[in-house]
Amino acid sequence: MKIGMIGIGDIAKKAYLPILTQIKDVELHVCTRNSNVLKVLKSTHPHINTYQSTQELIHSNIKAAFVHSSTSSHESIVNELLEAGIHIYVDKPVTYDGFSTENLINKAREKNLVLMVGFNRRYAPTYQKLKDIEQPNMVIMQKNRANLATDARRFIFDDFIHVIDTLLHLFPYTLEHVHIRGKHTNMKLEHIVLHLEAKEGTAIGVMNREAGTTNESVEVFTEREILRVANVSEMTCESKNNTLKYGQDNWESTLHKRGFHNIIKAFLDAVKEENIDPLVYDKDLKTHQLAEKLVLELK
Repeated sequence: MKIGMIGIGDIAKKAYLPILTQIKDVELHVCTRNSNVLKVLKSTHPHINTYQSTQELIHSNIKAAFVHSSTSSHESIVNELLEAGIHIYVDKPVTYDGFSTENLINKAREKNLVLMVGFNRRYAPTYQKLKDIEQPNMVIMQKNRANLATDARRFIFDDFIHVIDTLLHLFPYTLEHVHIRGKHTNMKLEHIVLHLEAKEGTAIGVMNREAGTTNESVEVFTEREILRVANVSEMTCESKNNTLKYGQDNWESTLHKRGFHNIIKAFLDAVKEENIDPLVYDKDLKTHQLAEKLVLELK
């Protein structure tokens, strides 16, 4: 199966190239305008086909494409690929605003094409275990970074969108109220607290980008127990009389622990089978729409 890749940034090099080049039935076609990057890529992966324009890539008859270019370029590239009838996997966010993202998702829906967004945490094994928990009454997620305060739109769409998506994924209820608070200094957003309220419970998302360190944690509460995941990979379960720490497979790669193997497989399977789940469009759209709502409220 001919698969394209547009843009070769850090994530593409660290996560997607190492996985895709190991899949036997994938014929990889890579596109970037940077000739030096293509030269290095060709020396390390001589079997990969390379191009310097998306039109050349499209004319190679690829069936699907991974888009890892800058977010500002996503709208035009995704639109061009959809017009060519090509299935797409795109890094989050689809675009920097909810409105253009909605247009692209609706276009993919109308053309019956896969448009998968790179929310890899949905596919991380530990988070999949959290998803299996029945009737949670509270979900709390924190994702912190050091010295990275920025404007509200980039803060939310580049980073906090992972928190938004994970909360919506793990909190399976109809929302009744959404509350957002943030702290700005010199026009830069430093931290944010999101409350999602439903009849069945509450979900809380926190991000501090002036936290002095980088970490991530998720807690899911039920009447019987609390399950915690630290930094995507370390899981514990605490009940009234017991605390259980789930063992880690030391042979399991970081890419698998963070969900990259599973999300890439899910995308390729959907493309092969042309099995398009309309609920995925809805979930991705809901995440981007909530992100847009938060940006507008924090301006």
